[in-house]
Amino acid sequence: MTVQRLLSAAILLCAGSLAQADTLTILNPSFEANVLACSPGPGCATDDTLTDWTASTANPSGFSGGGVAFNNFGVYKPGTGQYPGGVPDGVNVAYLSTNVFNISISQVLGSDLKANDTYTLTGFVGIRKDTSVIPPGIGDFGYNVALDANGTVLTSLVNEGEVNAFLTPGTFVPFTVTFNSGSSPAQLGKALEIVLTDDGSGNQFEPSEMDFDKLSLTDTSQSGGGSTVPEPALGGVLAAAVLGICAIHRRRLITAACPVNLGVRAD
Repeated sequence: MTVQRLLSAAILLCAGSLAQADTLTILNPSFEANVLACSPGPGCATDDTLTDWTASTANPSGFSGGGVAFNNFGVYKPGTGQYPGGVPDGVNVAYLSTNVFNISISQVLGSDLKANDTYTLTGFVGIRKDTSVIPPGIGDFGYNVALDANGTVLTSLVNEGEVNAFLTPGTFVPFTVTFNSGSSPAQLGKALEIVLTDDGSGNQFEPSEMDFDKLSLTDTSQSGGGSTVPEPALGGVLAAAVLGICAIHRRRLITAACPVNLGVRAD
């Protein structure tokens, strides 16, 4: 291998290590902050209480369909009757329940949108097994997972449609939402926000409930400009690599000029 190739390889190795994936802080990402003393099952839940998360709902009083509209959210501790395989993390999940209108929970993060970064939001969404698609059972009328900044949607995963079109009752499925900020995003420097939504059916007789769990958000920067600073030792690693390559090159030059094995005495 030539000196030029060795040098290029060393530079690429060190440059590649500058691409960092930092895990950004989400408060209460698996909804375990609310400790429920009740036994797991249908009634083990809190109503309209979810630590570190804010709910946004349509006003049920504005419903003019002649019936009753409702919005509920909170912490839910399901049992095997709801999710036979358990939940993705811990014992709790966040639940969103509605019939006519959409309902969302959101959290503004302590991290701002940066340029030239890739943001990856992951988590799990599920629908309970102890439900029926026939009223008054609970259906799946769609959900929305969004990454916002300053109230503007950066990217979202939208699943809207008919009852149970997306989920199998009794199971959680993973989701991933990705956003590449580019060199000059419009919301540069604005606080990131996660928004989870349960879509209402538009019908008072068709309730919907969505459960969410185990959220995570990573920030990958190709320039080392993420939430952490690249290790100072990287510069030393590159310098050591260059010095080593130069030493190998110098030894080769000396050997080429004086091919005699200096370690063997000539009598």
